[in-house]
Amino acid sequence: MNEQKNLFLAIAISIAIIVLFQFIFPTPITEPVQNADNEILAPAASIDNQKIDVVEIVKPKEDILSVDQRVKINTPSLTGSINLKGALLDDLTLSNYKVSLDEESDNIDLLSPDGTANPYYIELGWKSLGNQNIQLPNLETVWNTDSLNLSPGNQVNLSWVSNENNTFIINISVDENYMFSITQKVINNSSKEIEIYPYRLIKRINTPKTINFFILHEGLISLVGDELLEKNYDDLLDDCSASMPVKDEFCDAKGQGGWLGFTDKYWMSVLIPDPNEPINVNYRHGNNGRDNYRTGYVGQIFKIAPGESIQYDGKLFAGAKKLDILSNYDKTLSIPRFTDAIDWGWFAFLTKPVSYSINWFFGYVGNFGLAIIAFTILMRLILFPLAHASFKSMAKMKKLQPEMQRLKETYPNDRQKMQQELMALYKREGANPVAGCLPILVQIPIFFSLYKVLFVTIEMYHAPFYGWIHDLSAPDPLGILILFGLVPWDVPPILSIVNIGILPIIMGLTMWLQQKLNPAPTDPTQAKIFALLPFVFTFVLAGFAAGLVLYWSVNNILSIAQQWFIQRKILAKNE
Repeated sequence: MNEQKNLFLAIAISIAIIVLFQFIFPTPITEPVQNADNEILAPAASIDNQKIDVVEIVKPKEDILSVDQRVKINTPSLTGSINLKGALLDDLTLSNYKVSLDEESDNIDLLSPDGTANPYYIELGWKSLGNQNIQLPNLETVWNTDSLNLSPGNQVNLSWVSNENNTFIINISVDENYMFSITQKVINNSSKEIEIYPYRLIKRINTPKTINFFILHEGLISLVGDELLEKNYDDLLDDCSASMPVKDEFCDAKGQGGWLGFTDKYWMSVLIPDPNEPINVNYRHGNNGRDNYRTGYVGQIFKIAPGESIQYDGKLFAGAKKLDILSNYDKTLSIPRFTDAIDWGWFAFLTKPVSYSINWFFGYVGNFGLAIIAFTILMRLILFPLAHASFKSMAKMKKLQPEMQRLKETYPNDRQKMQQELMALYKREGANPVAGCLPILVQIPIFFSLYKVLFVTIEMYHAPFYGWIHDLSAPDPLGILILFGLVPWDVPPILSIVNIGILPIIMGLTMWLQQKLNPAPTDPTQAKIFALLPFVFTFVLAGFAAGLVLYWSVNNILSIAQQWFIQRKILAKNE
């Protein structure tokens, strides 16, 4: 049997099956919801309060936060503040996530005020139509507040009264996780009718640093009209420039409900309109001295007669993309496909079940390393009939090796005759030389799905196992170049490929032991190549997440046990 060809064939077939699945069962896309006849929406272009940016000296965040009065935010998951000047949510820190494993490291800053290195904030307000001379709140407006502390169970009301005696109110509440509820109210106390419309937007100034890896999306993300849109920052710069006509229709859209914002690898901020309100959506890039990226929406035009009032509802999610939290919001708040904010990729039909399974096991064992081991055992049980048949055939092939070698020596110059005799031998003994490829065919998509889950989901971010493994989403930290932790040394990136950790070495040993149980190739060249594979895989997987190497190692150990048992059984039966 040509094992090398079978390996490549298994890889090609598995990829073809996954790609074909995407064409047969594509993600459903529906047309955006159109506005009702009696609902008039304002244009969405340039919905923010634009001003000429002046490049200033970047200041520490603490210095900027001390300038204006602020409403403090304090929840079990978030800390931060709202700037009363402009009513900007521009200061938000994730309480449960740090930059590194160092206990002294800073918590993750999600939102930052203008004047810092990378400003990132939420803006909301009102716009007027035509030449109406209406005084509206803007970025220079200083709001009054009934409380200086926003926490779960303690909402905050911001208020401001115009020269025309119109009262503008912003009611803000927050839950224990990452969801803000925001209501904008207007009371017309003037003597004339006013026509205004609400807007809400998220702005990022300066292009943020991204991982820039093809299996991960970072940038604009939205779900409007049940169509998931993912665009990176270059797309916004090239196609949605505010200084020239937009090049792509995705830059402006109409819809109802959904969500839109910016996503990083593990966290995001998204606006969530009221599902019953039609909206005009707007995505833009601008450059007034600094690159800035904006996503937001406007609501319908309100005609408010004297003595009347209106309110405009919506929500904001700003925090970590934890699967259970997103799933709960999806169910309790009816936010459509909110779990798709996690970049499941093309293989969502596999990556989602893998993630849900590991999280389910974690709920019982309390450790993600043990959850991965439990998931590995589950996969072995599901694939047991296939693996059993494959190992049984391989055991028979190993038993037939002396006879196969005899045929090779008998017909050294007649390859066709040797193949005929080999086929007859396989048929007579009930051995299938292709059976060894079937487990590989199934394992490849499972392996890639687990790799994707470990890479994009936050659950295993800084999640420890036991011993020296403190982060299952990162490579094994105890490499051979630091004598497995005995010599403290920052290994240069150029040498990281040879800085093999303990777990990859264990994986390589298990792969070598498993290989010894398989029938060796009859061709000497192939035999040498296959003998090198455990060493090659050890080097390759040394830079992969420890959780993935743990899965492969446990899978190898279970395969060895199953294969050894089958071979012993066949040998005993033969004797």
